[in-house]
Amino acid sequence: MFNRLKMSIVLTPLVLLLVVGVYIYSLWAAENEKAQDLPVDAASMMMRDLLRYHEKRGGFPGTLKSLEGIVWEKKPREFSIDGRALTHRRYYYFYSRIDHHHFTLWAIPTGKLREEAVTWFLSVTPQAARRWKGGALPLDQVDQVDANPSLKELGALGMIMQQPQVDLRSREKARDVLSGSIFPSGAVR
Repeated sequence: MFNRLKMSIVLTPLVLLLVVGVYIYSLWAAENEKAQDLPVDAASMMMRDLLRYHEKRGGFPGTLKSLEGIVWEKKPREFSIDGRALTHRRYYYFYSRIDHHHFTLWAIPTGKLREEAVTWFLSVTPQAARRWKGGALPLDQVDQVDANPSLKELGALGMIMQQPQVDLRSREKARDVLSGSIFPSGAVR
């Protein structure tokens, strides 16, 4: 009987430790899976890359595909809408060149956790950037977004203008934009 008691005293903490370890691992695995499904915003980096293209070529590209080999390294990417749209890390980016020195960019979250992310709309020239932020657009409205919407249309979509327009003419601001720090999004390309 004393041997059984000794064995219980040794096995009980080991089993308890095993149960706690399995529980902690299951929490970690669930959190890791959720993090994999969460959309990661890279709109500020897309803007930075488009501004670099403008700096090198003197105008914004007609398509996002034009960035390959000039600003982006050549990799297999899934472009759509004649090279103007790209899906990256559960965000759908819709780019439109308004003229050689003005573009707009929509960043719309996708995936099953899309409701936990925000939609961005950027209107950028080499001199200034304006951005709007709103909740995740319903999937049935994604195909209805206008390349260059009016303020009224942005308001109807629930988009709110963020801070005053950013002046990109000063060297400090341009450096911050090109480094990706002016619009903190937490995204890494």
